Amino acid sequence: MSSRWLYLTAAFLLVGVAPPSSAAPVIDWDPAFFYEPDAIPTHSIAGREMKIVGVISAFGTPLDDLNANIQTLDYTFYISGLISEGTSPPIGPPGTQFYITTYTGGTIEIYEGTPKDAVFTPNPPNADVPSKFTDGDLLLSGTVSGFYTQTNDFTPFDTGNAECWITWTGGSRLADMAVENCPDLFTGGITWYPSVMIDGYLFRHDGKIDHECPTPARSSTWGRIKKLYR
Repeated sequence: MSSRWLYLTAAFLLVGVAPPSSAAPVIDWDPAFFYEPDAIPTHSIAGREMKIVGVISAFGTPLDDLNANIQTLDYTFYISGLISEGTSPPIGPPGTQFYITTYTGGTIEIYEGTPKDAVFTPNPPNADVPSKFTDGDLLLSGTVSGFYTQTNDFTPFDTGNAECWITWTGGSRLADMAVENCPDLFTGGITWYPSVMIDGYLFRHDGKIDHECPTPARSSTWGRIKKLYR
């Protein structure tokens, strides 16, 4: 198992949510970037809004008729309205600490647009971000719930995770996604490692959306979680 999935598994165990299955995601991306005024990876100020912009790299069932590799089309997403509840006190002693920030609200929009011009220009908001991620045809829109980020002070390459649930409510492909009467899982790894970051952004995200109902998780202990990171 890769170090990335060890980190993600530990995070899922900590918050009591099961890791997603190995089924192909319905939407996949690398990268997306988060930005939030005055936030740092280990501290978010309550009441500030976080936003996310991303470029989609692949689609799976039931959106597998869409080709994210067409050079004339952009497939992008934009998440806004995530209001920070502030970062919780750290979990664990120094050198092994987790930092969890939860957010309320939020909406997501997924677009198909032309030309292919989405770019992560530094220091958003600016002339390119988020506007070049929100032009074109609206394929899907929805509401976000339970969004959180988890960071730490000990992973060698500054890795954590972010996750939430999505309930689709609109867009031209809504009928394809409105099945099973349960939300979709937005999940993936975040990093704040300096060499892969862009000025003005908080996190880089390698993530996906799983189109399936959640599964129960068994609880774990703090000691067991730490062993997964060693």
